[in-house]
Amino acid sequence: MSDSQINIDQLAARGHNYELSVSNESPEDATARRERESADAELRRRMSFGLFLFALAVVAAIVAGCLLTFANGNAEDKKWAGGIVSAIASGLVGFLVGQGRR
Repeated sequence: MSDSQINIDQLAARGHNYELSVSNESPEDATARRERESADAELRRRMSFGLFLFALAVVAAIVAGCLLTFANGNAEDKKWAGGIVSAIASGLVGFLVGQGRR
């Protein structure tokens, strides 16, 4: 066997504990990578939260407009407003039911 090869059976037979590292990454590089991944994850969370708030505001504005239409509109306007509110409500229920399956 050459010097670059190690017989793992012989190492285990000696009763010693060994740590095997296959990565060529230095500890400094690993620390920098983990910090970068942490910062990227934080940015993704902030962007997702911002998008969620924007979508919530848009949906709230649409529902408010439909409710105003219910209060002040004629019969034809109330039909399409009811359809929109119904679609939003069913979408929210579907979203909440789907969240439980993760």
